[in-house]
Amino acid sequence: MFTREELRELMAAETERAVSIFMPTAIAGREVRQNAIRFKNLVDEAKAKLVAGGLRQPAANELLAPALQLMGDELFWLNQATGLAVFAAPGIFRRFEIPQALAEEVVVGRHFHLKPLLPVVSGDGTFFVVALSAARARLFEGTKHRLAENTEIDLPGGVEEIAAETDYENTLNMAPAARTRGGTPGGIPKTHNFGEDPEEQRKVQLIEYLRRAATCIESFLGGRGEPVVLAARSEIQGNFRALARQMNIVEPVLELNPDAFAPEELHRRAWAVVEPLFQTSRNEALDRFRSLLGTGDGKAATKPEEIVKAARYGRVDTLFVAADDHLWGRFDEAGDRIVAHGSAQAEDEDLLDYAAIQTYLQGGAVNVLPKQELPANGPIAAILRY
Repeated sequence: MFTREELRELMAAETERAVSIFMPTAIAGREVRQNAIRFKNLVDEAKAKLVAGGLRQPAANELLAPALQLMGDELFWLNQATGLAVFAAPGIFRRFEIPQALAEEVVVGRHFHLKPLLPVVSGDGTFFVVALSAARARLFEGTKHRLAENTEIDLPGGVEEIAAETDYENTLNMAPAARTRGGTPGGIPKTHNFGEDPEEQRKVQLIEYLRRAATCIESFLGGRGEPVVLAARSEIQGNFRALARQMNIVEPVLELNPDAFAPEELHRRAWAVVEPLFQTSRNEALDRFRSLLGTGDGKAATKPEEIVKAARYGRVDTLFVAADDHLWGRFDEAGDRIVAHGSAQAEDEDLLDYAAIQTYLQGGAVNVLPKQELPANGPIAAILRY
């Protein structure tokens, strides 16, 4: 799944010519065979734009060669998500299967075009599921379209892992002749003593397992504020919530044994929990903008040039930007002015994309909406910090 770190890598790429290709992809049925054909047409379009922009044909072919190599990768096209994003520049080629539909688009400019992917990573529809049972802990990252398990996070292996450590520690506490090996694994509470009541010992082991899981997940999330849906039986979820105070666990929790449900069913139930939250958050932001605009408050900005400059200097609190529109031009930083054009010209970039990226990088909220849903006439609007 496309991550914030990957987004930042693409943002930081320095290049004179960057190609960004987006397309929806079929994942089943006869339409799957059309994926590669549609992609080839988009690559041809990108090549034409590169040449029209002054790049010689051999150089354009070289830049797009990795993309063309995908054409013969049958396994790749048979294992798609709902959308595909491809980025190519001299010395750079990245491809991402995106778990949501993307509008078909080719953008060629000085920077990668990243606005279509902001909803995937900006918290607009992104959430987590913590699935806990006595046997195992799992972390999933989800969107409206998909739930994917994170296989890189090093979560504890259930209560049995703690019990094995307890047994080993108890062995160490016996007579020296009974010991089988040296060393002591750290981190187990001192209440884990040989001869302790089995039920009480199980409870202590459960708490230790959940403490480790909470610490690991909170460290991985790093203070991110996306909703976290907890899926666990009542005893486990109650103890985990008491231990996990630095993650945004939302109501209601899913009181169930997550091991008994397929990821698809967990996704369906978790999305039912978070969908109203996303809609409420967006509506509150829109209502706030309309209220500021109605009272003539200068924090409600509607002029594109003003908003782009404000985004550059970290003054945008909340941005509303059209998913299905462009504003071509460039930000002349030396002259501290915006130059906008009705259509793309040489050296132009999409200023809507520029404003969205700058807002995101500097901690603002970015709402990518269909143009007809924007709260003002125009392709962009914002609530300014000052």
